[in-house]
Amino acid sequence: MTSLTFSQLLNRFGRVEIPTIQRDYVQGRNEQSVVRDGFLSVLYDALSGTDEHHALDLDFVYGSVSSELVSNGSGRSAFQPLDGQQRLTTLFLLHWYLAWRDHAEDDFRERFAVGGKSRFGYEVRPSSRDFIDALATHFPEYQAADRGLLSEVIKDEAWFFRGWRFDPTIQSALDMLDTMHKRFGNASGLYARLIDDTKPAITFQLLELEKFGLSDDLYIKMNARGKPLTAFETFKARFEDDLKHLFDNAPMPQLCGDQPVAKFFAHRIDTAWSDFFWPFRDIHTATFDDAIMNLLRAVIIVTRSPEAKTTDRDLTDLRRSMNGSSYDWFHQRTWLDQDMVTAFMTLLEHWCSDAEQPFRLDIGDERHLAEDALFRSAITRPSDLTYLQYLQFAAYTQFLVQASGEGPLDGFGSWMRVITNLAENTEYAGSDDLRRSFTGLHSLIPYMNDILGHLAANGTAAAPGFNVAQFNEERIKAHLIGLSEGWAERIARAERHDYFRGQIGFLLRFSGIDLNNADEEIARLGLDQAQELIAAFDHYFTCSVAMMNALTSDPAGVGRLWERALLATGDFLPMVGSNYCLLVTARDEAGSWKRLLGDAGKGEEHALVLQELWDQLTDPECFEAELVRIIDEQDDIELWRSAIISTPSVYSYGSKKMLRFVYDECEGEDDETFSVYLLSKSQMNGRHVELFTFCLYKKMSSDHRELSFEYEYEETISTDDNPCLHVTHTWDKDSGITFSIHFESETDQFEIWFDRSDVEVFPEVYATLVDRGFEIQDGDDDGWNKKCVGHSDIIEELQSLDDLLVIKK
Repeated sequence: MTSLTFSQLLNRFGRVEIPTIQRDYVQGRNEQSVVRDGFLSVLYDALSGTDEHHALDLDFVYGSVSSELVSNGSGRSAFQPLDGQQRLTTLFLLHWYLAWRDHAEDDFRERFAVGGKSRFGYEVRPSSRDFIDALATHFPEYQAADRGLLSEVIKDEAWFFRGWRFDPTIQSALDMLDTMHKRFGNASGLYARLIDDTKPAITFQLLELEKFGLSDDLYIKMNARGKPLTAFETFKARFEDDLKHLFDNAPMPQLCGDQPVAKFFAHRIDTAWSDFFWPFRDIHTATFDDAIMNLLRAVIIVTRSPEAKTTDRDLTDLRRSMNGSSYDWFHQRTWLDQDMVTAFMTLLEHWCSDAEQPFRLDIGDERHLAEDALFRSAITRPSDLTYLQYLQFAAYTQFLVQASGEGPLDGFGSWMRVITNLAENTEYAGSDDLRRSFTGLHSLIPYMNDILGHLAANGTAAAPGFNVAQFNEERIKAHLIGLSEGWAERIARAERHDYFRGQIGFLLRFSGIDLNNADEEIARLGLDQAQELIAAFDHYFTCSVAMMNALTSDPAGVGRLWERALLATGDFLPMVGSNYCLLVTARDEAGSWKRLLGDAGKGEEHALVLQELWDQLTDPECFEAELVRIIDEQDDIELWRSAIISTPSVYSYGSKKMLRFVYDECEGEDDETFSVYLLSKSQMNGRHVELFTFCLYKKMSSDHRELSFEYEYEETISTDDNPCLHVTHTWDKDSGITFSIHFESETDQFEIWFDRSDVEVFPEVYATLVDRGFEIQDGDDDGWNKKCVGHSDIIEELQSLDDLLVIKK
C-alpha cells in the first residue's frame, strides 16, 4: 500500500481511467447532498487549515493497471479503480475548479491533459469521456460566473454539446461544480496547496490488486460483500471526539459517574445501549442504525431552547429528514449541544436501567403518555409523530432529565396530563406553532414537580404558545383538584372521554365558573362553594356524554334528535369563514362539535344554547323522549330553523354541513331578507341548493299520497343561477307540463312558474291555470306565467295542481 496524492497517481500510471464496469458518477447529485456537502467540508478544512504535517487521508483506493494497444500500434497503460471512483472524480473536479478559481489554467492543462485529452477519463459511456476531455482543456472566463450558476456558464460554452445534459455523470459533475463554487468561491490560493506533493493536504492509500495476488473478479466479489460505514457509524466516530470538547472532557455525575462523558458514551453505545436497540433492528440489514439516528433527530427537536433560534424550516427538515442524518448537518447548525446530549443519554439510560421492562412509566391514562408507542414512533418515522406527540416527548424527556437519574417523581403524572391537555387543545398549522409551544413548555419546566400548585397560584401567567382558554381551564381544574371532595376523580373521568380529550371548560362554565377570570374564581371557590357545583357538573357531564355518544355512534338516529332539538332551542351555528355550520363530529374541522364545546367554555353567546338545551333535560333514562318533546314544541322560531328541523335530510346534504346566508341588499346581517343555501362543500362555486325549495322537494318526494307529479331538484354551481325544484306532470308520451319552483326571499314566498308553450296545446288547462292566479310575466313575448304562494300554502297548492291536471287529462 502506498500513500499518494491525486497528481502523484497520474504521474505514476500516466492515466486514470474509470472502466466501463463502473457506475455513473453520483456524488454530485442533489439527492446525495448530505454526503456531497460533508465531503466538501472535509476537503475545504484540509486545504484551508494551518497544519501542513497531517494530510487528510481518504482511505483506500483499489484498482489494477490495464494496458492496451492504440490505433498507431503504441501501447497505453492506465490505472483503473475498482473502488474509489467517486472520490477520485470529485478530486479531479476540485483540481479543475481551484485551478480556474486561482487562474492556474495553464498549470492544470500541463498536469492533467496531454494531446488535447484528459489524463483522467471515463469509459462508462462516450459522452462522459468526451465531456471530461473537453473540460480538462477548456475554462470559461472567470467573470462569467457572476452571471449565475457555474454549470449554466459551462453549458453556454461553444464546446458543450446540448445532448450532454442528459448524461447522468455529466449532470452530477455540473452539480458538484456548482456546490464547489458555493463552498470555495471566496477562497484563494488553495490550488497550490492541493498540488503540493512535498507537504500534501489530501492523500489516499493505493492498493494494486496484482501486487497482492488478487484478481479483479475476486475483488469484485469481496467488494459486493463489503459493508460501507452507515450514517450512524460515521456520526458516532466524529461525535465521540466532539464530546470531549463539548464537556471539556469532564464527567456528568448524575449519568456517567466519574467517567468523562465521551468515554461513557463510547462504552455504553457499544454495550448496553446496543443491547437495548437490538430487538428494534432492521430485519433486512440486521442493523439498528436508522432507529438510533431517527431517535437522535427527535431528541434534537424536543431539546431546542427558546434561545436556540431554531427556524420553522429547521424543524420541518428534522421532522421529515429532508437532508438525511449526518454529523456535518447536525454540527453546522449547533444542534449537538449539551442539552441534546444530556437528554439523549438520559433517555437511553432510563430505558436500559430495567432490561425486562424498559417502558415502565404508567400514569393511568395512555392519552397522557404511551411510552412504548411514543418510542416506537420516534425510532421508525419521526415525521409521523404529531405535534401533540412531540410536545409529550419533550415533556417526558425534560422530566427525566430533571429527575437526575433518580426515577420519575410524584408530579410526573400531573405534569404529563397538563402538557397533554394544553397541546391537545391548541391548534397547530405548522412547525412555527410547535416552536412557540416549546417555548411555553420551557417556561413551565421549573414547576414540573408541582405543576398543579403552580397553576393554582394567584397571578400565574399563561404559558406562551398554548391556547389561553385551555390554560385558564387548567388553572381552575388544578384548584378544584386541590380542594379534593371528589373533584380529581370527576375531572379525570370527564377528560378521559374520547371526544373531550381534556377540554371540559364548557362543563365548568355551565356549572357556574367564569373561566375568563381565573384568578377571581380561584379566590372565590372555597370548599363549600366548590361542593355546591358538583350536582350541576354531574348533570351536564351526563348530558354531554349522552349527546356525543349518540352523535358519533348513531348519527342518523338519536344523534339526529340531538341536532334538531338543539336547533329548536336556539341559533347555535358557529361561523366558519363566510358560512355557518350545522356541525360535524370530526374534531379537526373548523365547524365541529369540538369547536362548539370550546366556544361554550369561553362563554360565547351562540354556544350557550347548549346549556339551555341541557337545562330542559331532567331524566337520563328519558332523554330521547324529552328531545322529541322539545322538537315538537318548537314555537315562533325563524322559518329557516323550522325548515331544517322538520326536514332531517338537510343534515345529510354536504360533507361539511355548511349554510350560506346571502342578504338581498348585501349590506350586512341587519337587513330584513336573505336567502339560505346548503353547500355541498364550503364554496358557492360548488354544488348547492336553496334551503326552502330543497326542504319542499324532500317533503313532496316522501309524500305518501299518490300524486302524478315527478319531482327533480336542480342544483347549481353558479351564483348567477338559482337552484330550483322542477315538478312535472306527464300528459302523454310526447308531452307534459313542468312547473319550476323558486323561493323569493324579498317576498318570503314560493314562485311557481310554467312555460306557456307547454300548455298552449291544452287551452282548457291553460285557461284554468290563469283562473287560479298564474299571471303572464314580462309581456306576451316572454312566454312565462307565474304564481306566488306562501310557506303555509305551498304543499296544498301543489296537491291541488296535481288534482287539476289529473281531472283535465
